[in-house]
Amino acid sequence: MEFIYEYIPYVFVAIAAFTFGKHWATWTFSQNLSRDPDRMIAILNKIKEINAEVEDNGMPEDAIPLEIEQVNGYVYAYSKTTGEFLSQAHDIEQAVRIASQRFPGKTFWHPSLKQDHQTA
Repeated sequence: MEFIYEYIPYVFVAIAAFTFGKHWATWTFSQNLSRDPDRMIAILNKIKEINAEVEDNGMPEDAIPLEIEQVNGYVYAYSKTTGEFLSQAHDIEQAVRIASQRFPGKTFWHPSLKQDHQTA
């Protein structure tokens, strides 16, 4: 029972830090929005274009489709169009992340990825 009482202050500090961070992010967002609304409108229009493009094709126009191969617990990612080796990792999300680090400015796509991590 003592063990639980030792960690209660840490739980309260974590909750307070999370709440403060959430309010800080909201305040920063509203300040940026009020200072330069045209920039925010441009960003939202770009997001709208990307979402429409993904809904139409299922894949962004500039994305490189991935071919995934799993061998002995490792995932190998290749470009589906060129067959070029892109990365190797333990899971698909990590392989896409490594490929995007190796090839900055490129976008990679695979349909089996979760929606949040579908492109990198």
